[in-house]
Amino acid sequence: MNGPIKKDNRIDLRSSVKSSNRRNISPFGNKYRKELLAGAIAVLIALLIIMLTSSGGTTPENNISGSNETPKMPVKIYSAGGIYLEYPQSWNLTTDEVNGNNMQIVIQDPVSINNPNNAQLAAFTILKVQKDPYETLEQRKDVFIQSLTNSGANIVPKNTTNRTIGGINATETIYDGKGPKNEQIQLKLIYFEQKDIIYIMACLTKGMELQSQSQYFDVILNSFRLQ
Repeated sequence: MNGPIKKDNRIDLRSSVKSSNRRNISPFGNKYRKELLAGAIAVLIALLIIMLTSSGGTTPENNISGSNETPKMPVKIYSAGGIYLEYPQSWNLTTDEVNGNNMQIVIQDPVSINNPNNAQLAAFTILKVQKDPYETLEQRKDVFIQSLTNSGANIVPKNTTNRTIGGINATETIYDGKGPKNEQIQLKLIYFEQKDIIYIMACLTKGMELQSQSQYFDVILNSFRLQ
């Protein structure tokens, strides 16, 4: 049977993931890991910057739903690259690249994906990469943030806490600031290391408060687990 499989208000995307993206690739040698890590982050940052700068300042026809709505909602399932999560059915998986121990995905709200000139945006990203033995997790997180600031975003950390995600201890930092066009940007960054693999997750909003999209981001974060 082709296409997603609907079951109990969920859509399972596992049957629709391209086999070419999910096949096992031999691990890269140590001397290539730093270049691979930097390249993966560069691609992901480029995607974020495109989303941040795509707005022409147009007032959106329909605002993205706020957090006052009921938290229960239909979801889709993502399962690939050793990661399982659920995300709102109305959102879109716009990037899905899996290559052995390395992967990156982007999930974006329906309003901004259908209208690139929308003044508001909400997106969730995951970067998974083999750890560089010469760089700490905190340093790799700083590289991620520095890439954003180098591209015109002016964001600063507001709060850092410890949290658990998928039963794993992680660090969560909230950032606040302005984008290249002086638009409001807020970012929740969650990062951890597990078995020499670095995971960086980002909940990003543009033109609105991060808290206004918490019910959507919580669906993803509360369902996340490693397989």
